[in-house]
This record gives sequence, structure tokens and C-alpha cells, in this order.
Amino acid sequence: MNSYAESFLELIYPEKNTCFICETYDEKINDKYICSDCEKKIKKIIHPACSKCCKPIEFNSFDGLCKECRGAKRYFETSRSPYAYEGIIKKAIYSYKYYNKSYFFKFFGNCLVDYMKDTNYADFDFIASVPLHLSKMRKRGYNQSELLARHISYKLCIPYVDALKRTKKTFKQSGQKKEDRRKNLKNAFTVKKSAQKIINSTILLVDDIYTTGSTVDECSKALIKYGAEKVYIITIAR
Repeated sequence: MNSYAESFLELIYPEKNTCFICETYDEKINDKYICSDCEKKIKKIIHPACSKCCKPIEFNSFDGLCKECRGAKRYFETSRSPYAYEGIIKKAIYSYKYYNKSYFFKFFGNCLVDYMKDTNYADFDFIASVPLHLSKMRKRGYNQSELLARHISYKLCIPYVDALKRTKKTFKQSGQKKEDRRKNLKNAFTVKKSAQKIINSTILLVDDIYTTGSTVDECSKALIKYGAEKVYIITIAR
């Protein structure tokens, strides 16, 4: 992410060799941004996992899908997440989003880049991110998903495209039932006219969390209807 934003954050947060989770300083940490003790506490998603959304499933799943994906139409091809949304990862994501710790994108971004390389999940034409509504962007000051996406774009040399716009101010998704989430997000996203390059392309869409998949699916729907060939998803946790 070779940009003014990253240079600015480097000046404000000289956090090399500091664990973002427990704030311990150790020269062995370097630019991993996590100490060995905290790293051991992170719960990774262990396979078998749903081939569509990466949710852990039973070994005897006859089609490799979880119950939710088996009974629902998905506009995206595949969603991948390295971590379970619990414990220190859950707390770190919450801090990243709501406690002005925008610099956490370095830790999470590096984790996603390593995961993508290890799983050969990096063959995309463009990278995009789930957008925030303008009102929320003004309040928070940054889009956590965009910071991740731009970091991945820089590290993997895949062009980032500012493709999506959130046109509908939605209610907070957490705490809502699955169907309410879908209704809340229906037609909430459009593709910007400046993003014509995505037509007939494969796109990696980046978000922080996969819960029911409603948000990334609505974004994928908008991208596919605009002309993208295929949309894939990456999130920190699910």
C-alpha cells in the first residue's frame, strides 16, 4: 500500500516490534505485529470447511457445502477466511473498527496475504472492498475493509479498484436475524461508473467479517449485474 495514508500512519504509529493484541514489545516480533503468545491463542478455521463460505462442516457432508449454502443462491463463487470470529481475533477486529485503530490493517492485511499465498487464492484481475455509507465514513474516518484491500493489492501486485458505492444507509447488521439482514441490505450497493474496467473480470472482494454472507453477497450481486465475470471473497474471520 504505497500511499500517503500508509506513510502518515507510519509516522503516527511507530509500532514495529510491538504486538497489536497485547502491546508487548519484543524485537522478535519485527513486522508481524503479533507476539508468539498471542499468535498461539488465535483459533484458525480447520477443515473440513464449506467449499462455498468456509464454515466448518462435518466430514460426512456429501457435497462439501454447509446447510446455509446448500439452501441459498450465492452470487459470489467462494469466500475464504483464515480465522474463527472469536477470542482475541474478535476483540482485535472490534478495536480495529470502533476504537480508531486503523493501523491494525497491517497485521490483518499481512495475515490475509500469507493465507492467500499458502492456499493459492490469489489469481484475480482486481481487488475491491465493501464500502461504507458516507455518513459512517465521516464518523469513523476510514473504511477498515478498504485499508485491508489496498494493503493486499500492494503486497500481491493486483490492481485495486474503487468499484462499489453504498447508496442506502442500513441498520447495524449485528443482532439482526438472517432474513432481516438480507432485507436491510437489499439494493444497498451500486457500481460506480468509473469502474468499467471490471467488466468481464474476476474480482476479489475484501471485508472484515463474514457472518451470514448477506453483505458480500449483495456486493457481489451488484458487481455481477454490472458485468464482472466472477466474484470471490476474503475476510479476516467468519
